[in-house]
Amino acid sequence: MAERASRQERSGNSKELILKAALRLAVERGYAGTTMADVSAASGLPIGSVYWHFKSKEQLFVALLEHSYEQWQKIYTDEVGLRAKVTRGILGVGGANPDEYTDEEAFLKVAQILALDKRLGGLGADSPVTRAYIDVREKMFQMNVRRVAASLPPEVAAAHPGLAQQLTVLGLAITDGLYVHANSEARHLDFVVYAEVAARALEALVGQYTESAGAAN
Repeated sequence: MAERASRQERSGNSKELILKAALRLAVERGYAGTTMADVSAASGLPIGSVYWHFKSKEQLFVALLEHSYEQWQKIYTDEVGLRAKVTRGILGVGGANPDEYTDEEAFLKVAQILALDKRLGGLGADSPVTRAYIDVREKMFQMNVRRVAASLPPEVAAAHPGLAQQLTVLGLAITDGLYVHANSEARHLDFVVYAEVAARALEALVGQYTESAGAAN
């Protein structure tokens, strides 16, 4: 019994090492640039061990997406306001707070950009990786909408039921746009400044809606 538990523990540790190594490589290289051999070398485990846990690179990336989403949920377990959400996103994608922005968050952002062409870096629309990403992305979006809605003044949420979704889309657009800029040749923006500008802009927008809701009452 103890021997079986020990084997399971070693297997779990190996799987965790593989996922961590694959995550780091995927953030740097994307899907096409990450090979199972690279994952084996980065994890320090034999290639046979990698394939024992994950039968293919597609299966590995599906597991990375699921793992990253689980970690993302833990980060945002508590209520997160609009300012905190957009600030963390912008500082993370700009590299301003690498110690606070996890590999899992970075991987989800990389996957999003690769998915813009509907192929996730060369994969077809029917790929399990593409389908898994679309599912994760929708779950993240709906959770963000619920959190933004919870942070709005009740009278604003009641008067403008679509506002939470609109603010979520706008916040994502700002963060995604700055991510593209951070990975372009022009990388000289002060992302701390732009995180504050974006947060103030969104807060001002909410303030205008709050005023109009008060005037209506």
